[in-house]
Amino acid sequence: MKKSIVQLSFTLIASAFLLLQSCVEADGLATPNVASPVLVLLQGSTFPSTARVEVTSTVLELDKTNILDHTKGIDSIPVSNLVLRVFINATNEVGTVTTGSDGKASLSVSWADLGLTAARSGSQVRLEFAGMHKNLSFRKYHTVRVQ
Repeated sequence: MKKSIVQLSFTLIASAFLLLQSCVEADGLATPNVASPVLVLLQGSTFPSTARVEVTSTVLELDKTNILDHTKGIDSIPVSNLVLRVFINATNEVGTVTTGSDGKASLSVSWADLGLTAARSGSQVRLEFAGMHKNLSFRKYHTVRVQ
């Protein structure tokens, strides 16, 4: 009986020690995780090998002031005069577009501009649309494919 009480006590003390050690606060993430300041919608993903790649972007700022009022909800406000830089391979810039008053901008490039000199069916390229709004940087990834 005395032996089982000692074992139970030891188990409780060890469990309490491990529980206290597991509750140590971390300093923070190595890379801060911040929500994008805008909503970026991209249209156009599959194109013939002989055609130009045409991707239309729509950039909206979400006003969440009335999020709890079911009669109003979230408002989508177009972001005008926003410069979007378009990259491939994270560092090769292939174009720059600026949104109009409706929050839309269009990118038109050839497959050769995207690094595909001989565009074949099934080939694909990942585009990165990057910008800054209200001093917050953001990136939106989009894949385009050859038909």
